[in-house]
Amino acid sequence: MKTLWIAGALAAVAAQPAVVAAQQLPGPVVGQPAPAFTLRTVDGKTVRLDDYRGKTLVVNVWGSWCPPCRLETPDLNAEARGDAAHGVAFLGVDTTEPASVVRAFSAAKDVPYPQAATPMTSAFATDYAIRNYPTTFVIGPDGVLRARHADNLLPRAQLHAYVVAAQRGESAPLTTAFQAQLDALLDPARYPFGRDARTVRANVILAAQAIARADDLEDDAMDDPSRDHDLNKTQAEQERLRAAAIAALAPIVADDADAELLARLRGDEDAALGKWRDADAAYTAALARAPGDLAALGGQADAASQLGDDARVVTIDAQIAAVAQSAPAYVALGRAEAKGGDVAAAEQAFERAQRLALPIPRVLAWTNLYYGRMETDAGNRAKARAAFERAATAAAQIPAADARHDWYIEQAQEGEVALDVSRGHGAALSLAPWTGPDLPGSVASTVKYRLVITDAPGARLDLSAGGLPQRWIGSFCTDRVCAPFHTSIVVPADGVKIVEFQVVPTTRHGGPVHVRIDATRAGRAAATVATLVHV
Repeated sequence: MKTLWIAGALAAVAAQPAVVAAQQLPGPVVGQPAPAFTLRTVDGKTVRLDDYRGKTLVVNVWGSWCPPCRLETPDLNAEARGDAAHGVAFLGVDTTEPASVVRAFSAAKDVPYPQAATPMTSAFATDYAIRNYPTTFVIGPDGVLRARHADNLLPRAQLHAYVVAAQRGESAPLTTAFQAQLDALLDPARYPFGRDARTVRANVILAAQAIARADDLEDDAMDDPSRDHDLNKTQAEQERLRAAAIAALAPIVADDADAELLARLRGDEDAALGKWRDADAAYTAALARAPGDLAALGGQADAASQLGDDARVVTIDAQIAAVAQSAPAYVALGRAEAKGGDVAAAEQAFERAQRLALPIPRVLAWTNLYYGRMETDAGNRAKARAAFERAATAAAQIPAADARHDWYIEQAQEGEVALDVSRGHGAALSLAPWTGPDLPGSVASTVKYRLVITDAPGARLDLSAGGLPQRWIGSFCTDRVCAPFHTSIVVPADGVKIVEFQVVPTTRHGGPVHVRIDATRAGRAAATVATLVHV
């Protein structure tokens, strides 16, 4: 029966009519009214699209785990502050993380506009077809969508161009050298399929390689602000080329290799169009011809996930991990196991991922960040905190020139802060190496840390530094004022306060220094944190 079923699936795929023209990708269309939405911000307010009628609205969809999102945050903050007086509003939306994580990130980055957290299954995520992070939508005062930009918005001038055009009731194109490179790579004219089978086959293979190459180029450009591009446009170009390749290959399928390629291309097309059951069937047909093909397995895992078949995702991810034997493969398996409710199996997968990641600090840090998030979701606070601490230790070993050094240190601390925020009572302190720009007047020779204090909004805490050698200075810098050894703070409405803590060494000292920071409330101990300072 299994053999007959596979044969039937292959026959069904081969019998599908050739797709001559590319279909419209899912999601809102620029130039058409933006879909209505109702969201709840992390501070408990309800916001609707209609609330912004008469204003230009920038909606940024992001995740704290997403490097391009972190890369664009300073420019988004600057643009939001600059546009505040010009009829422009900003709204952040996180569709993958809880409100506690959103609050921790927003406080650390001093984000000046409201943030909402909504699940991937929400009407907003569905109507706006959220599949890429970050994605930014610019909606004009008339409610018409004027820009839909997947990938980070760098430089800031492009976002400003979108905003200015939307205020005029227009849409601004994105024109960059990198976008031109992608446009040329995906131009169907470069792949003349012709009529003879040999030419068709050769150019279909080249077209498939070009589609994959465009994905690789986009991944490589993730950390490069000079390589901005329009991901939605690129995906539409990939779909146009893919549709042409499918139409050319379908009539000449002659062997297993042709059938596997055709089925995989159809699976990729159906996935791009959000037709997940069709994609699943197509990938099944591809795997019948080429068992163990990682591209088809990865596509099938994605389709099964979108269909809500968590048990199948675990099975497929286990196959991928067995073949790939890599930390990312076992992280994916661990996340799938946890989503299916088997936390013990998830922990085993993450432990395997850690062992495979050990030689490479950036991979080890990344692995433990996901490990910590998994344990957070499972309610295992101690294990989550331990994973975030391992992530921070590994991140400190990443060369400072690598952007992941800062990102992973920040994410590890944000993970711990989110644990404290979600606890909902009592003060907590978190200390991590300072990343990003220093406060005005900071001295380069000092050792700087980001001190994060969480407590009930309005709580007043006294902070003090101890353990410092004689004549050394421990300085608390906040709100453009620095206070040596002692300071008092009031926790703001979001429950998170950021302080730059500086250790100023004024004498020689052999070995590391054990520095401790204590928080007291009305003279009673509230929280403490300690670290080793290496000078």
